[in-house]
Amino acid sequence: MNESTMINKIIKRSCKEIFPVDVFQKGSSRVYLDDNGYYFTMIEFQPYSLKKGTFLNIGLSFLFGNTDYLSFSYAYNNNTRVGREFIEFRDERQFENEIQEYIERASQYILKYRMFQDINHAKNYMIKELDDSNWNPYIKSMFCFLAEDRMNGEKYYHMFLKDPFFKNIITRDNYPTEPEKINKEYVLDRIREQRFFWRTKSTMKKMKTFEDYS
Repeated sequence: MNESTMINKIIKRSCKEIFPVDVFQKGSSRVYLDDNGYYFTMIEFQPYSLKKGTFLNIGLSFLFGNTDYLSFSYAYNNNTRVGREFIEFRDERQFENEIQEYIERASQYILKYRMFQDINHAKNYMIKELDDSNWNPYIKSMFCFLAEDRMNGEKYYHMFLKDPFFKNIITRDNYPTEPEKINKEYVLDRIREQRFFWRTKSTMKKMKTFEDYS
C-alpha cells in the first residue's frame, strides 16, 4: 500500500470513528460534509504537493448561490485553516495519532456550526461579523430575507448590486436587479434548486431530507 492510499485510509477510518454519524464523505475524496439544510459544513483534508500528509480546512458552503461547485462561503475569523501545521506522514502510527487530534477538533467545529441552523441567530451573527466587502452583502441579504427582515435584506442587496465587481456576474447569472421583488420564498427556491442539483450527484446520496428545503 503506497503512502497516499494509507493516508486516505487512516483519514476515512478516523473520521468514521470520531465524527457525528450523519457526517458523510463526498465520494472517495478528502472532503466530508455535514448537511444542515441551507448550508453544508465542509471539512477538507487538503493535500500538499511537496509532502505526503494533510492540512485541515473547515467552513460553511451556503446553498443560495448559483454555483455548480462547493466552496467555502464563511469560516470563523475568516480563516478556513484549522490548526496552522501541516501533518506530515512519517509512519502509520504517528500520522494516525496526529490526525485524530485534528479530527476531534473538526468535530467540535461541526457541532458549533450547527448553531447556524437557527436562521435568526445566523442572520444576527452574520450582520455583526461580516464586513461589506466581496460577497458579504449578498450573503447578509439572503439571511435577512430568510428571516423576513425586508428592510435590511433590501439594504444589503442594494450594496451587492452597486458593487462594480459583480456587474457582469449579475447579468451572466441572472441575479434579480430589483431587491423589492426578493422575499423569503425566492431564497428558499434558490436553496431547493441547489439541493436538487447536488442530490443528483452520485457522491452526495447521503444528503438529508429537510421539509423546508425539499
